[in-house]
Amino acid sequence: MSAGAQAPPSKVVTTATGVYTAGQASRGEQTYMNICVACHPPGTYTAAAFREKWNGAALSQLFGLVSKTMPKEQPGTLEADEYADVVAYLLKINGAPPGKTALPTDVALMKQIRIVMPAGRENPLGQ
Repeated sequence: MSAGAQAPPSKVVTTATGVYTAGQASRGEQTYMNICVACHPPGTYTAAAFREKWNGAALSQLFGLVSKTMPKEQPGTLEADEYADVVAYLLKINGAPPGKTALPTDVALMKQIRIVMPAGRENPLGQ
């Protein structure tokens, strides 16, 4: 490569490319309904407010917030895969498509994934 040449850009991975499985989102919904819903009713983390806060952020930031601060009374007490499942559910209810590969629990890998939420869906849950 010549002195002025730049390396080709690396492939950007976003939540729009299917970074979680449908099974993860389903398990995440169960965890959400069993644990999270007491403080966070359905619809709390959907639509414009979620997109404005998280669009463009590294997925590791959302995972870190959820895994370090929730559940409120006992933060950090779920397993890493349970937190990943809840994050997958949050992505699903905000319109991010599922894929064939499970969302990783490795924060270093999550740092490489950008949250990109589809526009124009005011409330994907219809609430």
